[in-house]
Amino acid sequence: MKASSIFALVFVVGGAVLAVSGCGSVGPAPITGGVAVPPNPTPAANLLYVDHLGTLYSYRLPLSSGSKPFHSLPEWPGLGIPPAIAVGPRGEVAVASPTEIRIFRPPIVSFTPSHAKVSIKLVPAITEMGPYGADLVDMEYDPNDNLWLFNDIGAEISELRAPVSKNSIAALTLAFGQPGSKTAGFTFLNQGRFDVNATLYAYASSATRSLLFKIPFPYAKPPSSVGINLAQAAFVDASQYLPTAPNPADLLLGQYVGQLRTPTPGSPPSPPVDVMSQFNEPLNPVTGLIPNAHADGIINALIADPPRERFYATEAATGRLDVYNLPLAGGAKPVFSLLCPGGASLCDEKGAHVFLAP
Repeated sequence: MKASSIFALVFVVGGAVLAVSGCGSVGPAPITGGVAVPPNPTPAANLLYVDHLGTLYSYRLPLSSGSKPFHSLPEWPGLGIPPAIAVGPRGEVAVASPTEIRIFRPPIVSFTPSHAKVSIKLVPAITEMGPYGADLVDMEYDPNDNLWLFNDIGAEISELRAPVSKNSIAALTLAFGQPGSKTAGFTFLNQGRFDVNATLYAYASSATRSLLFKIPFPYAKPPSSVGINLAQAAFVDASQYLPTAPNPADLLLGQYVGQLRTPTPGSPPSPPVDVMSQFNEPLNPVTGLIPNAHADGIINALIADPPRERFYATEAATGRLDVYNLPLAGGAKPVFSLLCPGGASLCDEKGAHVFLAP
């Protein structure tokens, strides 16, 4: 971990280092590199990718109860561990080992090295490296097609700015867990997410708890906690629905650990629960950060498909793909479910990811 600064995060931009103090003080001038967000509307999704422990299954949208994957591809043949994986807004797929990133452009037919359009060797100018390489716990594309790496060595987040090439280095680096900052102690990164405005959200853990943190574009201020323990966060903007949608709403969905109701004055708080939940946006701490809807179950991946008024989630115990109506209704059950095609060895209590692609 980089411990030389007491600040919430460190920015590396074009070789210059800018430090931003925590506690709400004013930071440096906004970073103007990159493209205003979003540059173009995201193409309509025609594909759903589901990753189960290093195998990617491809489904055509819309799904039905009889849908089957038309492709099943090993993401890094011979690697021995599941690679980090991300799908970009234009359908490109990035996979990463501890020492290399490979990027494949659609149509995705193979993840063998000969099919990679770009191969990037991981070096300290991109992300923190240990004796065996980087420890990439997640990888995400933002709406501008920039690729972000989430590395548990140093609790570091770095950005490779589009267009990504074999000579790319980090345009921006964010460090979590610095003493004296709002992220102090949260040295275990779990996931990264973006909303349509390219606001970055990082789900991070300390030794005792986990929280979702927010870093608005252009990332010139320190991260601040959203105030909730929410994994697999999925952000829905009302503009993403079709004009015919009867109930377009700004929503936040995910796997929530916390209380389901605000305690009345003088009464003890209710015990925490672990449920799939939905919050109305914007969040309002004054009225309580309480879900407006929830459904029983534990998921390990989720993505929303607002044009179809659906969202897709993988159930943690079996890897089953559940299809829900959007917005989530309280106590809702899946509209239908698809069994995990990988069998128990790839599906039961294993990690998963879900992605939409044009």
